[in-house]
Amino acid sequence: MLRFYTLPPRNINHPYLFVNVRNSKELYRREFEHAICDCGVYYFHMNPNVDDYPEGYLSRYLENAKILSRRFKNRLLITIPDYPDDYNPGQFGDNVSKTFENIYRFAGIKGINWLPTIQAKYLNAKSFTEACRNLKEIDDFRHVAIGTVCKTKKLFFIKRCCGIARSFFPDAWIHAFGLTLNAIVHVTHLIDSFDSMAWTFPRHPGRWSAKNQRERVEYFRAYIKLTKKYAKACKTQSLWKFISNQKERQNGDYKNYTTLDDFH
Repeated sequence: MLRFYTLPPRNINHPYLFVNVRNSKELYRREFEHAICDCGVYYFHMNPNVDDYPEGYLSRYLENAKILSRRFKNRLLITIPDYPDDYNPGQFGDNVSKTFENIYRFAGIKGINWLPTIQAKYLNAKSFTEACRNLKEIDDFRHVAIGTVCKTKKLFFIKRCCGIARSFFPDAWIHAFGLTLNAIVHVTHLIDSFDSMAWTFPRHPGRWSAKNQRERVEYFRAYIKLTKKYAKACKTQSLWKFISNQKERQNGDYKNYTTLDDFH
């Protein structure tokens, strides 16, 4: 039921890929079922003193989105560039308004499966609710993403944001960016997919991040093994029976859901 998007080592097959503009050429090199191309907001984490994307970036991003969309069509979602407030709170001033400026700029461009991201003030559920309401007024989007849960480990806030998003977009495909594994048990009934590259970090204290192909494979397999433990935990929850008996939503071109048990 819940799709896991990532970019594994090249010699490991995975049906759901997560790329950004810098490594989007990986889509041409791999077999995959569906992919998400992100706008690369990590740039802001590495550059805390900037308040916008580099000059000309948005125009180049759009051209790349058009090229990728012509090639991969409905197998690809493209993120509308957004402005997160969680890396460096206050970095953009009003990050929500700046995010909506890009949504207005990009969402009407045809031929691209856009993925608008719901942003809010840092750990501010009221701001997130207002953003959901404003996005709903623009369009009843078939796909939306939650940007406010990326990297945070505050389970109450994660659950609240996922619940609010689902209440505003009951029939949409909802993706959660950078979701921590600890939250899966609590939100698997509220979202449809999540992404993570956290598998490049060690699963055991005292070890280093993956630095070569052998370690990348080792760490990836360890991460997938861990996700299966969380999948098992999901099945012990009282909500699991409700989830399992739900009629699968037929959203757009998605007719088959991948369960946590299907991670490989």
